[in-house]
Amino acid sequence: MQRIQVTVDDVVPGSPDDAFDIMLKFEEFHNWWPSSLPIKCIKKTENHIGNQVLIQPYPLIKVGWKLHSYDAGREIIIHYFKGMHTGMGVWTFAETDNNQVHISFEIDILPKNRLYRWAYKIFNVEKTHIKQVKMVITALATQIKTIQSTQNVA
Repeated sequence: MQRIQVTVDDVVPGSPDDAFDIMLKFEEFHNWWPSSLPIKCIKKTENHIGNQVLIQPYPLIKVGWKLHSYDAGREIIIHYFKGMHTGMGVWTFAETDNNQVHISFEIDILPKNRLYRWAYKIFNVEKTHIKQVKMVITALATQIKTIQSTQNVA
């Protein structure tokens, strides 16, 4: 099977704590997530573990994430539980110089069956994934800026 292992990362203004807090709250993704990647929280728990979202990057394709675990302020591990993939994704957040945060998303996924293996080739899932994660990081940076400007007003 065609395994995809790729890391997408960027440095944006903000703090790792703000980035982590935003990414941990699956139930609020719809407020800032890129509109071209419709998202819906389908399960929410008190401690966040087990929270689930469905992302619909294309009309007939849905991808489900489940929060597997996290290390406060540093790392969020998700499991792909629905859709064409199976595997894990890891979001990491690290402080850099000049009040910036290094954001990284690393995936290790496989297609769930032969049909999806075929789709991986046609849709170039690796390239598409990189593009979509960059869009999410850009939207996350905007959300961090919004939160920081709200904090500065208060």
